[in-house]
Order: sequence, then C-alpha cells, then structure tokens
Amino acid sequence: MKKCTTILVALLALVLTPAAFAKFPGCPAPRSQVFPQSVASGDPTPHSVVLWTRVVDEHSCRTDLPVRLLVIKKGWPPRLVANKVVLAKAENDYCVKVKVENLKPNTRYYYTFVYQGRGRIWLSNLGRTKTAPAPGTDVPVKFALVNCQFYNGRYYNSYLKLLSDHCHDLDFVLHVGDFIYETSGGPNAPPERTVEFSDPAGAIPLGDAENPYLGGASLSNYREVYKAFRSDPVFQRLLENVPIIVTWDDHEYSDDCHGATAAYFDGRKNEEDILRRRNSERAFLEYVPIDRGLDASGKLDITDDVLYPNARIYRDFRFGANLHLVLTDYRSYRPDHLIPEDAFPGTIVMDTATLEAVLTPPVYDFLRGNFDPYFPVETDPVLQGTLIAILTQLYQMENPFLSEPEAFLKAQQVVAGNVSATYINALFAALGYPEPFEESVLALLDRGLSYLYLGKQNLYDSNGSRYVVVKDTYDLLSGFLYAVSFGASEDAFGPTQETWVKNTLAGSSATWKVLGSSVSATPMILDFTNPLIASLLPEDFPDAYRTRLYVNVEQWDGFPNKRRELIGLLAGIPNSLILSGDIHASFVADHGNGVFEFTGTAISSRVLQDEVMNNVMEDPSLAQVEGIEQLVQMLDMLLQISSLDPEVSPAKIVYNNTRSNGFVVVEADSEDLTATYYHIASEKVVNCYYDRPEDLDPLFETTAFKLQGGQLTQITP
Repeated sequence: MKKCTTILVALLALVLTPAAFAKFPGCPAPRSQVFPQSVASGDPTPHSVVLWTRVVDEHSCRTDLPVRLLVIKKGWPPRLVANKVVLAKAENDYCVKVKVENLKPNTRYYYTFVYQGRGRIWLSNLGRTKTAPAPGTDVPVKFALVNCQFYNGRYYNSYLKLLSDHCHDLDFVLHVGDFIYETSGGPNAPPERTVEFSDPAGAIPLGDAENPYLGGASLSNYREVYKAFRSDPVFQRLLENVPIIVTWDDHEYSDDCHGATAAYFDGRKNEEDILRRRNSERAFLEYVPIDRGLDASGKLDITDDVLYPNARIYRDFRFGANLHLVLTDYRSYRPDHLIPEDAFPGTIVMDTATLEAVLTPPVYDFLRGNFDPYFPVETDPVLQGTLIAILTQLYQMENPFLSEPEAFLKAQQVVAGNVSATYINALFAALGYPEPFEESVLALLDRGLSYLYLGKQNLYDSNGSRYVVVKDTYDLLSGFLYAVSFGASEDAFGPTQETWVKNTLAGSSATWKVLGSSVSATPMILDFTNPLIASLLPEDFPDAYRTRLYVNVEQWDGFPNKRRELIGLLAGIPNSLILSGDIHASFVADHGNGVFEFTGTAISSRVLQDEVMNNVMEDPSLAQVEGIEQLVQMLDMLLQISSLDPEVSPAKIVYNNTRSNGFVVVEADSEDLTATYYHIASEKVVNCYYDRPEDLDPLFETTAFKLQGGQLTQITP
C-alpha cells in the first residue's frame, strides 16, 4: 500500500501544477465515492490494453465529467507513458473506457484515473496491467479460466483464493461467460448481496408468488446489475491487478437465449426483444474492458451499428510463441433449440417414409418397434374434435398469455396431420377416459418419431426441449435436420464467424491453439441402459427414463453434428484444445485424435449436481422414487461411465466434478500445457470469507493435468 501511494504521489507531481498538487492530501480516500466500481483493464495485446473506470460526482452540474488517465511503466522511478484527459459521459453512465497504444510487449504498467471536483483531487485505486508477449517470444504464459459468477446471496470466495495464490503471476484472466446474471432479487439473499432495480416497471416479472424476482430489460436494469457485480471488493481487487479477456454467454442478456430471443416462459409467448438485447449489449460494452465499442481514437463510443444484430465480440489474442487464444461467440448467431419449448408432444416430426429414407427400409423394419405409432387424425373427425376440445382447455390452463380463441386456434394447429397414438392414449387415460387405441390397433399403425419419443412430455417445458432429451432419437432427428437444412439447423457460430474460426486456427503458428467457448463441448450423457448403471437404479425408477439421455442440449450436445465438424477441425491442428464453461461443473474430456477440453466450474453459481437435484424434485415421477437422492449424488460416476462406450459417447470424460465451485489455472510453454483445477464445496459460496481469507486455504482442493506430445496425464501433487 505504501509503494502504491508513493507511485501515485510521484505521478501527480509529474502532471499537476504546484497549486493543484498542494490540494492532494497524500492518501486520497474514500475513492469509492468518486470511483465506486474501481478500475479494470482488459484485452491485452503486445502493444495495447483497454483501461476502464467509472466516475460519479452527484454534486457536479456538468453533463460530462473530465477525468485524467495516467499510465506509467513499471520500474523506479516511474516513467509516464500516457497522460490524457477523457470524458466520463452521461450517455455512457459515466463509464470511461480507453485503449492505450504504443506500449511495450510483455511489460507491467500501473495506471490511475484522476478527477478534480468538490474542491479536491480524487484518485482511483491504482491499477496494474500487463501487455502480451510479442508473437515470436518463447515465454511461458499463465492465466485463469473463470465463468458464471452469480451475485445474489453468494460470494466470490474463489476469486479470493485466486488472488491469494496467483495475484502476481497471472498474465490475464479468461472469462468465458456469465459475467453477470440479468435478474434482481433471489431467495434468501441478504440485502447487501442483492441486485435491486430502480426501474422495476421496465423489468420482466419472473418467479412465483412465493419467490418473485425480475429479469432485466431496460438499460438502467442492466446497468444496475453491472454496478452491483462490480461493487464486490474481491472482484474489484482482481480487476485492479490482472487484465481480463471476456466473451459473453447467455446471462449477459437472458438465460438460455439465442440471438435476441429469451426463454423465460418456455414458448408461452414470443420472447424476441431486439431493444432488450441492445440494452444488454450497450451495458456490457460500457462496463466490461473489452476492445469493442470504441471510436477511432480508442475512447468509449457505442453506436447502434455495433449492437445487435451487428455486434461482433469474437476475436483472438496472441501471447508470445506459445499461446493463441481464439475466443468465440456462441449466442449471437446460433439458431433456436432443435426441439421448441412449446412443441406439441404428439407431433410426428419424422414419419415412416422419412425414417425409411434416412435409415433404409431394412434398418427401419428392424427398429420399427422403437418408434411411435401414429394416426392420421383428420380421418376421424370425432376424435379430432374431442382432442381439440381437450387441448383448448389444457392450453388455457398452462398458458396465461392465451385467450380462449387463441387456445382453440393453437389446439387446431397441433391436432392435424399425423398425431402420436401413444400420446392420445396417455392423454385420455390421464383424464379418466377410455383409450381410443387398443394394442391390436397400435400394432397395425405406421410408426414415426414424435416429440414425445424425444422426451417432450408437456405442452410447455424446458425438459424434453433444452434439457433431458432422449439421446438416440435426438441424434436421429438432429442428423436429419442437419442434412435437409445443409447445416443451418446447427449453425452455432454463423457463417462469417465459422470461417474466421477455421482460418485463424489453421493459420496459427503458436505452440498451443486454444478455442475459447462459452459452453462446453463435453458430452453429458446418462446411459441408464448401461449394465453397470442399470444395476444401481432404484426398483421404482420410471421406465420412461431407462434409456440414454442428454442432460443439457443448451450446450454443444444440442448441436452434435456441428460439434463433430469442429472437433474434426481441431484434430487436424496439432496442440489445439478447448477451454469452456457455462455448465457449473468441471470436466476434462478426451475428444479423440489428440483433442482435449478443459471445462471450468462456476465461480459462485449453483453447481450442476444441485441443478439436477432440483430438476428431479420438480418431476412427480422421479421425486417419490426411493433412493433418488443417492442416485443424483453419484452423478459424477454416472456421467463418466456413460462416456466410456464409444458407441454411446463421442468423447471420454477423463475427470469431472459436478459438486464444487472454483476456477482453473492454465500454464502453457513450448513443451507442455498444464491445467490445475481449484475446487471448493458449493455450500461455502454462501458464506463470506472476505475478512478471513486464511480460512479458505484448507477448504480448497486441487487437481492438475498436463498435455504434452498429444498425451494427457494427471499430475500427482
């Protein structure tokens, strides 16, 4: 602290007049009054870095506030390399973002922002940053992989451990998404750890009567989320000391989004909202030190032509001879999920003729019993009318946004053409009516693939759509759609970004080529037909789940054909790998042919095992199964066993941890690449250790892996 103050005094002496310097009290405080989100740096290159702060002066009558940026090269005495005045503009919520250029490679720099107001001089906290090594320089690179930092009711203890162990030896922090969560409130969150919106009318009501909360929508909503997240003192310390490289995932806009479309209401209403998307992106560009949203002089200037649908945040970074990071954007250009949340379970998506064309008639005949018998419902007007009447009531019950005429129209639309006889029978049975189709009739019907056989059981549901889908039938449908759409059904990156990714990776001369992905490419399959797993299932485990399931098709499991192409590309590029996040769990995956993936768990968000348990408890057919909790607690083992059969999984899970929060530290040099996982029990993130960091050390466990010569080994501590 003494050294930092001395550096600041020296800087002021260099740039201020004697009269102005006399006002400086020696150790300016409290800085949080004027610089409440402190400072940050990001997107380091060999010759530039982006510096950030935010200025607040409620006593000023000026619309825009002038602030001076001072940058010095590390060393003593300090050498001033930048001294410029920039404006903290009201239109940017008084954020300041400046790209400083003409810097030296692989060099530490200090920086501070100076504001004069209220009759005195105010200094921000002293920031420290570092430029990247020049492309040809053979130096080791060390960085942290982080993601998913939920704020409401949770604490960034993982960042505290990262600072304690690696504050002075990191070249940068790689944040692969969910820099914020777009909602306010939350259950059991203390007032000091809760986001509140000053414009609740501009937000989206979510939750229920017992747990209401809001989804951000207006620009002020999103800005207030960033202000809250950036108010955390530990996160501020991290950003003050290490440059950060960020891509977005979904929560920077909305959970499970694609493009400008959200997924809060599972298809009950149209959730495309371009203005909301643009609001979220504007706040992101204001509050994150990313080299986007800058004018030609390198200062913050966000115009409509850099916002959705024109936003481009995919970019690459070269760190010496040994690391080339290719950072992607999975959310902006991707299509919708292959199974809509409002898909009617009885809809036949592949009929007999289509299945025969895809599988060939002999294979179809062999597999016929695995498909759903269907009925051309328009040939029986009485049955069709009855179904329409029943579904009109069900749509009204399950969708408060539909009027009775709209519900009737929706029912008419889905009760047409070929409809699953299995679903019709189940619907009638649930209502206490005689089933229309006897077994002898079912045996004679044509068979096809219905949404029901993909796992979609309810009219509106994320299960059977984004989560918990039947793997074998999903692979069949996705392959068919991929072929007939010429790949458009899984075009996750969009054609421009995909071409850029391919060319950038293929043209790289770095030792290690890293694809940064906000979502994991590791297959998450639960194979309940595997004999080892089947023997562990409770006796009353439902037959409907005794199959192979994808846990989450929001990630790359949802685009299996495009993933196969991507892995094929990486397999042809020596020493290429994937770094990813999003899933709130840690994975090390062997994709084959020398391609490996390290997926980092969440900093503070609810871990995957807890997410699965919550999903199970909400399913009436599973919640009452005796021993279901113990089965969920075996999730790590179930996923790992399921991945070992190459006929089932395209990749092998070498290691996983679905129970813990934490981060990964990656070190790369000319010989090998090491990934060290730091894990802390998930229940510890609701306790604040900020005033007792020494208590964290015994709570963390580490596991390390080394890549060398195309081989992966686990390192014994």
